[in-house]
Amino acid sequence: MNRRSALIILVIALGAVVTGLVLSVQRNQGSDTAAPTTTAVVATTESPTPTTGVTESSIPPSAALAPACDPYRTVAVAGTLESAALVETSGIAASRTAPGVVWAHNDSGDDPNLYAIGPGGEDLGSLVVDGSFAFDWEDLAVGPGPDTTEPYLYVGDIGDNFGIRQGQITVYLIREPDPATLGESVALDREVVLASPDGAHDFEALFVADGMIFLATKDKQTTSVYQSSPLVDGSTTASLELIATLDLGAEVTAADVSWDGTVIAFRGYEAVWMWNRAPGSSVADALATEPCTAPSPEERQGEALAFLADGSFVTVSEGTDVVLHLIRREP
Repeated sequence: MNRRSALIILVIALGAVVTGLVLSVQRNQGSDTAAPTTTAVVATTESPTPTTGVTESSIPPSAALAPACDPYRTVAVAGTLESAALVETSGIAASRTAPGVVWAHNDSGDDPNLYAIGPGGEDLGSLVVDGSFAFDWEDLAVGPGPDTTEPYLYVGDIGDNFGIRQGQITVYLIREPDPATLGESVALDREVVLASPDGAHDFEALFVADGMIFLATKDKQTTSVYQSSPLVDGSTTASLELIATLDLGAEVTAADVSWDGTVIAFRGYEAVWMWNRAPGSSVADALATEPCTAPSPEERQGEALAFLADGSFVTVSEGTDVVLHLIRREP
């Protein structure tokens, strides 16, 4: 083959490649680009219709069928955290008894303290959880507990950066204190030890639904979601079951479920993912669907997220002089 023929063939081949790339780009531009996918659902557990717990949410019933991320459009600053002690805020949860109040705790390194934050970041005080130990507190949730007529705080001592806990982690349950009458300490109601079926994991995200605890691993690519066995009266141990494997492409640092149980949210350092949960479906069913991405505030090291009663959610970062972000749920 002479040089001229070889050159002609090369030009034709390059043209074909360029054409293929152009067509590929056009196809991608015409399709949805929601990248996160659920790569596998390991188990699906039947569950009762989601309940609102001990306090009714003000989210309209029709919201259950709306795309999860649609009502969230803007990020606002609610205020700056006033507490000088909250320097590694790792978990937050909205009070079910005091509207606008958010409970919070630090990451590892603090004593077993809980802090109350006002709607604008005000320092409302703190207390020690008697009988607990802060090995690596990572997330916080509020939900029904042993006494279903009262809200409980679920404090997740669930972190394991170095894989030294042999698959056993702890969640502390306390009756939600009254933020208006904070004392020096609060009594521990129950310590629940959770046992993983496949060894140690570093969990940073926790939420409560259907009388069970749900945990998500902090992995760079694949997120594993585990569900505890039901917390029956008096139980101090529970087993964990893998229910979903999510390909989010980023680490998960916090999680929560809306008060009416219809929206599940995970957050990372640069993203917030949401799933709709239809009435009567399980958490595993919801996580088997594709998530959408909601507005995510720019934070130094965002590791906390909590839903409010009206469906809005708040976030906060680790660090000093950090702000409480509010992402409103709009009509």
